[in-house]
This record gives sequence, C-alpha cells and structure tokens, in this order.
Amino acid sequence: MLAPDSRTIAFDLLRAPSGYRLDFAVLTAYTLDLEALLVLPLSVVAHLDGGLEELLTDPLRLHQAIREAGDRVHAFVDEKGIAVPRGARSLYAMLESSVHAVRAPSGGAFHPKVWVARFNAADEKAQDLMRVAVLSRNLTFDRSWDVALASEASPRARRRVGASRPLGDFLSALPGLAASPVAPDVARRVQALADQAARCEFPSPDGFDSRVEFHALGLSGGRRTWRPPSSGNRTLAVAPFVNRTGLDAVARLSAGGRTLVSGQEELDKLPEDALAEWEDVLVLSDDAQGEPEDGGADGDGPGPSTGARPSGLHAKMIAVEHWHDVTWTVGSANLTAAAFAGGNVEVMASVTGRKGRKGGVTGQGIDRFLDGGFRSLCVPYHRTERPPEDPRVTCARARLEAARDALVDGGLRVTCVSAGDLWTLTVEGDAAVSAGDVEVAAWPVSIAEDQARPLADRSSWRLPVARLTAFIAFRLSVPVRGVDDVRLTLRLPAEGMPADRMHHVLRALLDSPEKFLRFLRALLGGLDTLPDWAQEGREGGGTAFWGDGSGGETLLEDLLRAASRDPDRLKPVRRLIRDLRKTEEGRRIVPDDLFGVWTAVEEALAREPRP
Repeated sequence: MLAPDSRTIAFDLLRAPSGYRLDFAVLTAYTLDLEALLVLPLSVVAHLDGGLEELLTDPLRLHQAIREAGDRVHAFVDEKGIAVPRGARSLYAMLESSVHAVRAPSGGAFHPKVWVARFNAADEKAQDLMRVAVLSRNLTFDRSWDVALASEASPRARRRVGASRPLGDFLSALPGLAASPVAPDVARRVQALADQAARCEFPSPDGFDSRVEFHALGLSGGRRTWRPPSSGNRTLAVAPFVNRTGLDAVARLSAGGRTLVSGQEELDKLPEDALAEWEDVLVLSDDAQGEPEDGGADGDGPGPSTGARPSGLHAKMIAVEHWHDVTWTVGSANLTAAAFAGGNVEVMASVTGRKGRKGGVTGQGIDRFLDGGFRSLCVPYHRTERPPEDPRVTCARARLEAARDALVDGGLRVTCVSAGDLWTLTVEGDAAVSAGDVEVAAWPVSIAEDQARPLADRSSWRLPVARLTAFIAFRLSVPVRGVDDVRLTLRLPAEGMPADRMHHVLRALLDSPEKFLRFLRALLGGLDTLPDWAQEGREGGGTAFWGDGSGGETLLEDLLRAASRDPDRLKPVRRLIRDLRKTEEGRRIVPDDLFGVWTAVEEALAREPRP
C-alpha cells in the first residue's frame, strides 16, 4: 500500500532512467485534475538534456520546452471525469491537444488507471525501455490509500507475449474510444506504443517469481463476467466500493479464510446476509482515514464531480493463496457488478510469488501484508443503521445525472471571433439541459467561476487571446437541500482559435513582477520545483505565495542561500535580469525594488573572499 502522494507517483513514472529520455507516454484515468496533468510536462522539463543554465538563459526557450514536453504525455479520461479546476489558468490551454475524453463501448464508465511510457536510449544501439504501471489512483491530487504495480522491460524482437497481449489490445483500443477524433499522428504513436508493450515480458517486483499478467475488461462492447485468474484456500479482497455481485464472485475463489476491507458506508448499504461468507470484515480506522478534500469522487458510486474528493481507502486488490503460492491482482476494478459483469472498462494486473519464506526471500502472503502494518490501520466492521434517503434527494440527484448526460451528448462547441484587442468566445449548441429546476452555468477554465453565465443557446465572454480555451467548466444545480452541485469540465470542439494563441499563453507567464518572482524562486530551487510554480502560482497578481513581495526578505534569503551554496547557479539568473532590464517592458517585469534586491546580492558576493 502506498502512502498517498500523487505527485511522487507521477514524477517517478515519467522520470527517465540514466541514459534514457522520455519519448512518449499514455495515461488513463476515470477522473482527471487539469492541475495534476499540468505539472507532468514540467517534471519532464526538469530532466531535459539542456540542463538548468541553458534553459535559464532564455525563458522563451524554457516555455517552448514545456510545450514540447506536453506533446509527449497524452491522457485518456472518461468523458464525464475532467474535474473543474480550483483556480483559473490560461496554461490549461497547453493541455487541449493531449487530453482525450473517451466512452466505454458498453455504456459503463471508462475506469482504468494505467500508465505506459517509452524511453529512448542515448546509445542508439540500445533498445527502448518500456515502463508500465497499473494503479488504483486517478490522475488527481487525492489523499487516499492506494496501490500500484510498476514494471520495466524492453520489447522482444518479434512476437507478442501472451501475458502482455491484453495491455497491447487496451492501448490499441484507446483512439477508437475517444468521443472526438484523435489526431492521426497521436493515434499512430499510441498504436506503436501498444505494439511495443505487447512484445514486452514485464517482470514482477522483487519477492515474486512470475511475469506480470494483464487483464483488460469491457473492451469488446459486450457484458461478460470476469473472475480473477486464481483460486485457492484463502482470499483477501480490498476495495472502496462493493455490492453483492462482486462479493459473491470473489468469495467463490476460496472455500474459506476470506477477509474483506472496504468502506463503512458501502458495507452499510449491503443486505445483512451479503457478508455471511466473509469471516473477517474490516474498515479503516478514523486515524487512517485522513481529512477529505474538495473535488470529485471515483469508482462505481457518485460521479467524478459530486460530493467530496475521495479520502481514506481507495486501493483495489485481491490476493488468493493456493498451496505455497499467492497471487495478487491489483488495478482499477471495484468489487461491483459494473466491474465484474457490467460495462466498465477496467485494467488489472496479476503477479504470483511464494506465500512464505524460501531461500532467504520474504514471502508475499496475506498474513505478511496484514500483520506487516496494514491491519493496524483497520478496525472490525460493525454495521450502522442509516435512515433511508429522502426520496426528494434521490430524485434530484437523478435529474442532475440526466442533465449531465444530456450536456455531454448535447453537441456543444466553442467559437472564437476577433473583436479588436479582445476576442469573443462563445459556447453554443443544442444541449437542452436546463429543464425543470436544473440550472446550468458555464465558464472557460481560464477565468474565475464568478464570471460563470447561465448556459443558453449562445453564452459569450470577451477575453484576451491568452485566455481563449476549449476547456469549458459547468456547474449543474437544483434547489434541493442536501444535494450537491454536479461540476465537470468538457473539452469542446473549437473553431476560430488564433494560430498564435499558445505564444500569448506562454508570454503571459512573465508579464508582471509577481509572476517573474514566482518564476525566479522556482528556478532558484531547481527545475524540480517548477511544478509547484505552475500549481500554486496565482495568475493575475498578488505576492501572497511568496510571502514578502518583490522587496521582501524571503527572496533575498533565497538568493543568498543559492549564492553561498553554488554561486555559479546565479550566472544565468544574472544574464536574465540584465537582459530584461534593457527594455521598458523588461524594467516593468523587473522593477527597481526587485533589481535593488538583486544588486544587494551581487555586492555581497563581491565582498566574499575568494579561495
């Protein structure tokens, strides 16, 4: 089990090994935070061959590198699963070509969480390296208990590997599942990635002795029951969402010794006899639950934009012991009918190892997992009787879901028309979702929600070029107490976008002293801190992120710290500041008070004794 930290997972999976460079990556998720995806290209930039000094000498080169890195990372997400960002950013426009909304062919949810990356070797004679991770985590900043299985391998010469064939089939299917056409070049790259992944024999993690076996569910368009690939004499099942169908399917994997870990509310929804075959039923303790955050949910329960962002248990895995061995299956599938016998698209992966110790290698059995620390996070489940839900609430939620589906299928589009210094961005289409008491508001994600407008036949905003975007946020609400708004973002087809829009977006990153300060502070911390700059920086002014503003002691301390530890790191910063101060626009970005801080650092360096 992994302590929740989505950023660490993302960086680790895209960080190239020594001697390699990230060439292309495909990420899949049920829910997606644009903020989370935005930091991934920046993490790639942190490992570009040019290095810190070369990028620092030319900020526009850095901006272009960020854009090119974004072209290497493509995300496929359920069409209803793009969350409304917590802050307005023009930078989200950079993601439009790399985010692809998809539909499950059988009408269920597109629910897999799979990451596949290809790395090119610097040595032309060396083979490409493929890295795959099957996760239970979405591409979000959620704080929850998750699990991930990762492996690396190089493609074999010709034939496909039986255990990896389902992974290749899954990747090949992605462009065809997209709600809007995928660019031909991207589709070709995805297919090439699929072909290479299918020819890899991915090794299991340390402690296991089998290769990784992949399972792709729900791609055929039909509904068929899936069972984990092993049966034995003892079973552990972990999932946040459960129902009778899923529990019965997993219970049949062993004659006894069944342990279940799930969520309190989900277990309370079950009929009283649904847990009769499970001897040991656990839930996370209050201490292990953590604090919920704002955002969307995951799984087969509430949709991605209703209620609170998931916290607590989010891992999905099944372990089956058979004789001396144990097989672990991890991935995206909950213990539900939608996953096991429904229309969801899911991906799971299985590995097998020894249950107990052999040859000095620690076993991977259920007891080791539970007694090694996980059981201490849990408490026995005790049923809590909950009052039935108010029928008005149930009906209101159903109306919101129906309105959301109509919105997604409504043929909305974005048009942009030049109107002098500003542009008119219009959302138009045939989505008739504001029926009855359902109200729908819309706004581009590049501007604040307080500029939202009721969705009508034509809803328009006047915006600068840098704020034009195809990502449109929606808020659906009903005047019923106890019913949360439904919030989602759609990437709509767009017409009339100016060809130089991305240039304006990137130039806007350094158009004020506050933004330059954030940029400078991130650079002083090294390019590994640039994701924090993109995630936490506040477009539109303000210096709260940096504490004391352009003349504050915080920046001075950072500059002095960098100077004392590695004076050479300030050389490209020196050139950057001097170049900016040569023009009137640059002197506005680096005003006199900020330049005074820099001058003080230079004078302090001049007084330092030289060895």
